[in-house]
Amino acid sequence: MSININNSITSADLTFIGSGISTSFTLLPLLDELKNKSKSKEALTIAIVEENEELFTGLAYGKRSGSTALLITSLADFLPVGNERDSFIKWLSKNKKALLEDFEKQGGDLSENWINTHKEEIATNKWEDIYIPRRFFGVYIKEKVENAISEYQKTNQLVINHIKDEAIAIDKTNGVYNIKFKNNEQPLLSKRVVLSIGIPPKRNLWTDKEVNQFENSCCLINNPYSLSLPDNLDKIEKLISNKPTLSNVLIIGANASAMEMIYKLNDRQKIKSKLGNINVISPQGELPNSAQDEFTRNTTFIPENLLKLKTKESLKALEIYEAANKDLDEADKLNYGAAITEVPISNGFTSLLSKLSSDELIQFACHYGNEIGKRQRRAGKHYTDVVDKLKSKNKLKNIKGYYNNSIIQENIGGLKFTYSKSRDSEPIEFPETIHVVFNCTGGKTLNQKEISPLLDQLLESKLCVANESNRGVLIDEKMQASPNLYIAGPLLAGNMVNSTALWHIEHCGRIIYLGGLLAKSISKTIT
Repeated sequence: MSININNSITSADLTFIGSGISTSFTLLPLLDELKNKSKSKEALTIAIVEENEELFTGLAYGKRSGSTALLITSLADFLPVGNERDSFIKWLSKNKKALLEDFEKQGGDLSENWINTHKEEIATNKWEDIYIPRRFFGVYIKEKVENAISEYQKTNQLVINHIKDEAIAIDKTNGVYNIKFKNNEQPLLSKRVVLSIGIPPKRNLWTDKEVNQFENSCCLINNPYSLSLPDNLDKIEKLISNKPTLSNVLIIGANASAMEMIYKLNDRQKIKSKLGNINVISPQGELPNSAQDEFTRNTTFIPENLLKLKTKESLKALEIYEAANKDLDEADKLNYGAAITEVPISNGFTSLLSKLSSDELIQFACHYGNEIGKRQRRAGKHYTDVVDKLKSKNKLKNIKGYYNNSIIQENIGGLKFTYSKSRDSEPIEFPETIHVVFNCTGGKTLNQKEISPLLDQLLESKLCVANESNRGVLIDEKMQASPNLYIAGPLLAGNMVNSTALWHIEHCGRIIYLGGLLAKSISKTIT
């Protein structure tokens, strides 16, 4: 297998910007499609623009997330029934010894507990119900793509170049794309481009100057996965191990990343032993909880408001959204969480989508699907068990409110912060001094300013146009934002592809399906 690290190439037939699993699951079927075509006498040149060393895993499944972070769903929910799941389980069963050795080496008490909890299932290769370490899938997909490239190169002329840089602008001249980079002055000319950059980046809450200014008082972490989660945990361990008192944590945002930070802090004994209280602030005031236990498995919830809509011949997107919210409100009254409601609510509203016109499907994809999802946020039992244990000891507090983007003062070796109960209410001072802060807010939307250099330029030049969701880019039936500029991954949100409305693209089954469609579209342009 040959992939060249080459920042000096000047042209490519096809360029992928970003190298996460959306790229992987486009490249795999693309190579299959091209194998079935008559062989070209000229070599096909593919460039992959990725500023990190590791290709084909992306952030979630690569080294930046570490070796011990877990999926937020079971393997059965993560990968749909079919060839990919069968292939992965076969690979897991074959490689589990080496994978588990690395997992145990890198992890702490919680990782050891994960191994002990699933010892019997692992021994008998019953993987479907386990919330496996994400890194396992990353190693698998990286190996699979590299093997596919190697096999293709045995009988076909294929050159793949890894450009280790950040793309900051794309222009188009005479039908060819001109890609400019952050560090390399040499631009790249490419006939086709796949924009596969994941969700837009989150907004930094603190400047580099503030991070450096207060580094001896408090770890201000704008992005938990930059440069990597293990690097940030090392930084936290170094700071709090030198403090004479316990260190308090503030997490801004209450999503799956917030759950992961709580879990990872408690998986390192040297950090856990120095932890004081953990405060989580978010508008909803609660963390995800969809973990199954005996009660949730034996409890049935009937979404009556959604079921009532089945008698109607046609519907509006808003009607489905309102019915789902009414059912979720009823579930809240019963104190039923996502572990009980997710399947009946999801089945309830997806079964009604066929009653929507094309225009209404787009409305649902742009405005309502994601909003329902926000009320059904997922997390695995290993993560929720840690949260529940901390709550029982009064060491974790959920705060309903908004972080004020303000640091009041340094105080007793830490920082003081404020928050507000509503967006326009008076600021309230956190009662505790804080020593570690994680920014776990969501990504920016495409109608905000200064999203990223590349997205800003693409939107300004109109090579990409945001759709109504402001989370995705308008595409045509070939999955193009502009001719030969293709969109992959989360930026497909708010579109219809092959008569399917898209609003949440992070699901691996959806990524595999969309990658296959995109591969077919691209292969038709390569002769």
